[in-house]
Amino acid sequence: MVKKSISIQIVIAQINPIVGDVSYNAKKIIEIIRTHSNADLIVFPEMCLVGYPIMDHIFDPLIRQRNEEWIETIKSVKTNATIVLGSFTEPSHLKNTLHPFYNSALIIQDNKIQSIINKRLLPEYDVFDEFRYFSFDNDYTPLDIKGITTGILVCEDIWDDSYNDKVAQKLVSNGAQLLVVINASPFHINKSTLRANLLTRKAKELSVPIVYVNMIGGLDEIVYDGQSIIVDHQGRIIHQCKAFEEDITTFDLTISPDMFYKSVSRNLDWRVEVLKALELNLRDYFLKSNAFTGVVLGLSGGVDSAFTAYICTKALGIDKVHAIMMPTKYTSKKSLDLAKKLCENLQIDYKVHSIDDLFLKYESDLKKNLGDMSFDIADENLQSRIRATILMYYSNKFNWLLVSTGNKSEIGVGYCTLYGDTNGGKNVPGDLFKTQIYAICDYINKEEELIPQGIIERPPTAELRENQKDSDSLPTYDLLDVILEEIMKHGIGSELEALKTKGIDKKIIDRVRNLYLKSEYKRRQLVQSIKISESAFGIGRKYPVLKNIPF
Repeated sequence: MVKKSISIQIVIAQINPIVGDVSYNAKKIIEIIRTHSNADLIVFPEMCLVGYPIMDHIFDPLIRQRNEEWIETIKSVKTNATIVLGSFTEPSHLKNTLHPFYNSALIIQDNKIQSIINKRLLPEYDVFDEFRYFSFDNDYTPLDIKGITTGILVCEDIWDDSYNDKVAQKLVSNGAQLLVVINASPFHINKSTLRANLLTRKAKELSVPIVYVNMIGGLDEIVYDGQSIIVDHQGRIIHQCKAFEEDITTFDLTISPDMFYKSVSRNLDWRVEVLKALELNLRDYFLKSNAFTGVVLGLSGGVDSAFTAYICTKALGIDKVHAIMMPTKYTSKKSLDLAKKLCENLQIDYKVHSIDDLFLKYESDLKKNLGDMSFDIADENLQSRIRATILMYYSNKFNWLLVSTGNKSEIGVGYCTLYGDTNGGKNVPGDLFKTQIYAICDYINKEEELIPQGIIERPPTAELRENQKDSDSLPTYDLLDVILEEIMKHGIGSELEALKTKGIDKKIIDRVRNLYLKSEYKRRQLVQSIKISESAFGIGRKYPVLKNIPF
């Protein structure tokens, strides 16, 4: 318990590092240190010097050498501030072990590393694989920073409810008056609320303020949302950084039992968070790869491609987005009109490239070899694969990133064509159920109708045969999405009772289960999506392709 008031000026450095580009990250860090050299404490995110997750690149001698060299350079920067810097360390006692590194917070003061605090709790779930690289520590000794006994935690250390070790509690028991947590905490819907609830509860229980500094940026499928916060000893959020943006902010914190701060908590609508997350991830993928001059996508006149075009435009600007409509005789005039209207609204490049002649030529050649055969799913998929070839040509010709448009509902049951509509380098809506996309499109149109209402209102259709509707092959999306979400959250078996209590027929549940289980081979081959849910297809998912689960 603090008996007298102590003040400290804290700089939260919520930055967007690039994995592997240690020089870029270090120069950004050094600039911030120099700009805020008179602060008391500057806190950077977890592993920000090398980027996170760096995965197996941590074993590369070049990365390890640059990490060491730039730590030395950062140490030499003239400043009055104490620096809390996230990176990895490789102490001699871990050499030649299976886990030769620590995920560390380096405490730099007076041009020296005064202390190294290593992560105690290593997550091994969802997108995390830390036991592959890191050893864990069991030191719970707080430090003196500018006269304040401070406990340093690294990300998972604060999420200790499911662990036997209670890191925050041990640090406070050992005298910590302030807790500082450095993080690379991935975003998913409702994550900011979960974080805020955790931190306000911990601060109130332990009667200490908490400074929580999070990374921002896109890394493959992961989005880091920032939203760093400071919570006072009574559990009030008294400072909050921007969402999905770099933000370097200064806060004068007085640690006192009777100090009162006004709560400044800001809650974003989940639809706003999703839009910002998708835009950030796509923008970072485009810019950090430094490989493309624009993006290209296929339009259909449907909601998924319309939503994707909107995200591309918001993320990259109108001059970078190229939309191509590839009609056949099955494509309605309404689809053509709606696609054109969308591109006019968004002010993006729009091309119509008919594939009818190509499709007829394929059909004619196949007939010579196979004879007359009835039109079926192979002919439907052929159209999709022709479109993919055209899109890949545009991609190669103009160095445009091909962005695919498949949603989570369709991916969940395999209602997509390998090497067709699944082609691309990045899938924007792949972790959104169809019903979520509709909800977000309604939000987008709240002030101005950017996505034509006709796209939102029309029955979903792939238009690969006469008068086709998605409901010919699938349950309606409002039903399908409920079933898939239960399966993905709770697993095959436990979802059944919950769905039956909602009045859903077991035959429909079993049908969706069957489609879900048999589609894993497709999902294994899909392009990188953007994770915005707790149960996403992709980096955090580990299911075998070959299996048989009778039910």
